[in-house]
Amino acid sequence: MLTVIVDGNNVVQALGLRNLPQVEEFLVRLELAAVNKDWEVTVVFDGPERLLPRESGPLVVRYIQGKTADSLIERMVYQTKDRMQVIVVTQDRAEGTLVRGFGARVWSANQLQQELG
Repeated sequence: MLTVIVDGNNVVQALGLRNLPQVEEFLVRLELAAVNKDWEVTVVFDGPERLLPRESGPLVVRYIQGKTADSLIERMVYQTKDRMQVIVVTQDRAEGTLVRGFGARVWSANQLQQELG
C-alpha cells in the first residue's frame, strides 16, 4: 500500500483550484483513487478548517494551525517505517528535497493529476 501525503494549499494553488467546491471535488477524486489504487492518502492544509475534515478511511484531511503543513508532512514521513512507500505531492522544491533525503518519493501536482485520470 502506498502512502500519499499531499501538501494541500500548495497543490490546490498549483492546480488552479479557486473555490471550495473545486477543492472538494478534487478531494473526492483523491478518495476514489485511494480506494481504487490501494492508497492511504493524507492531505495537509495550513490554517483554519475550510472543508469538512476527514479523520479516517482512505482519505484523511488534516489542518495545522500555528505551524506549516510542511512541518507536519516532514514529521509524518520521518516517522514512517517504510519511507520507500511514501509519496509526497508538492511543488515546493525545498520540501521535496528534504523528504527525498528521508527516502520518500516526490510527485508534482501534475503527476498526481495524471494518476487521478
